[in-house]
Amino acid sequence: MRCWAAAIVLASGAARADVSVGASVGAGAQGSATYGALELRLDQHWRDVVLGLGARGVWDDGTFRRTDWDRISDVVTLVRDFEATTELDGGGHLAIAAGGLAPAHVARLADGYRSTLDDRWRTGVRAAAVTTTTEASLELDDVLDPVLIAGAVNDQIAPPWGAHLAVAIDPSQPATLMKTRVATAIEAGGSYRIGAPSARADLGVSLIAELGLGFTALAYVDAAVVRDDLRYTIRADARGGSGTAGDMFGPLYRIERVEIYTRARAGELQGGSLGATTGVASERGWFEVGIRSRPGLGMLATASAGVPMSRRFQAAAWAAASTDEGAGAGELRITWAKRLFSGLQAARIYQFTDPMAPAAVWSLTAWFGASTD
Repeated sequence: MRCWAAAIVLASGAARADVSVGASVGAGAQGSATYGALELRLDQHWRDVVLGLGARGVWDDGTFRRTDWDRISDVVTLVRDFEATTELDGGGHLAIAAGGLAPAHVARLADGYRSTLDDRWRTGVRAAAVTTTTEASLELDDVLDPVLIAGAVNDQIAPPWGAHLAVAIDPSQPATLMKTRVATAIEAGGSYRIGAPSARADLGVSLIAELGLGFTALAYVDAAVVRDDLRYTIRADARGGSGTAGDMFGPLYRIERVEIYTRARAGELQGGSLGATTGVASERGWFEVGIRSRPGLGMLATASAGVPMSRRFQAAAWAAASTDEGAGAGELRITWAKRLFSGLQAARIYQFTDPMAPAAVWSLTAWFGASTD
């Protein structure tokens, strides 16, 4: 991954890059153990390319955590941020991103899926191509430990009528004792778009096939309105069926996947479900909340907010909670001078020492660092 990213950067031309080098130290607690960390960063910005490299060493109770770097392939995690965009012939653009990815939204199959629910660095890859009538995307949540491999195509075949097809795969979903399976979900459907200069709404229906588990039918609305510099969004759907009732790849999937197959096979997760997410975003920040009823898995509530664009003050938080599980993180960062900053991170994360029995712990870490920019 690092070689591939560097090749694209080098091929972008001889344009002068803005370079920033930084270092930070962190101290705090994670569960009942003390937590210490040293992080180094190198960030470069070209006209259409951003590349961020970073390495973190962690000490748990004073002992260096070698498991973060005990494989040659762990060098992939050095890629913390990579973005590249280019214009397509005939209009539209292509974008590629790598590093720690934002939550995944793949049709209705993966709505808010998160690759990271622990403190390990995960490097994923995401690509998207957008034209006036077609949107296509590919997603790999973690190059070294993939749990979500997904792709989707949405095409306005005869505007305002459209069609979409999406696939989501977990290549190693726990099945029976000591065995895994390739979990596959496929969504196909159609939609009708209502458009205006500053608003649009897609009304659609879909059928989700969870191979080996069952089928789910759903109806949805996906709308957005722009007012001044604010963008308001709402996504809502009603679904019902067998298997997991289309609720497999949610925000807490890395935890829930341990038992989701056996429970779905036993018929514990079939039934009806309602869900909605609404939010507002601008250049100054964002806020989004969501709620979903899930048969057998309990109610799921999500929230995220951030004000990342202030020059000296940055804050962001997210949380996802169900009846039995919950995870979340928040960070406050203050720039004291041009090159000095400090931060405070609080989180409820999971330790996957035993992949079949994730353990929830609370974490609190204070950071202090400096950079050349």
